[in-house]
Amino acid sequence: MVQKDLMELLDLTKELHKQATTIDSKMENNEDGQLEALQEQFDKRQTIIGNLTESIGIEGFQWTSEDRDVIAELKVLEESLQPIINGLHQAFGKQMNRISKTKHMSQKYIGAYQNSGAGGSFIDKRK
Repeated sequence: MVQKDLMELLDLTKELHKQATTIDSKMENNEDGQLEALQEQFDKRQTIIGNLTESIGIEGFQWTSEDRDVIAELKVLEESLQPIINGLHQAFGKQMNRISKTKHMSQKYIGAYQNSGAGGSFIDKRK
């Protein structure tokens, strides 16, 4: 069971690394659903990590030498995956902030012109 989960974790991590390297740091250059697919992979991976955590919590559990080899490979993949994901997160965060600022400024200008109730005509209010 543990070995199966560990191999599945390794395969998912390889796939994540492959997908993460194909994602462009500019959101508009990515295909529809590409980021969602990456998130699904992360969710699956987290489920497997949870299963492994439960399994290794059993008293008397020990890793085999094969398991240790897979774990070493996972560490290498994880170390190369982290900078890629962090870079994408920062780039997307900056783009979202820029979009938010643009939307906020647009609403300021729209709000300034919405209260013109005269419809463009001049109404003299003097008595």
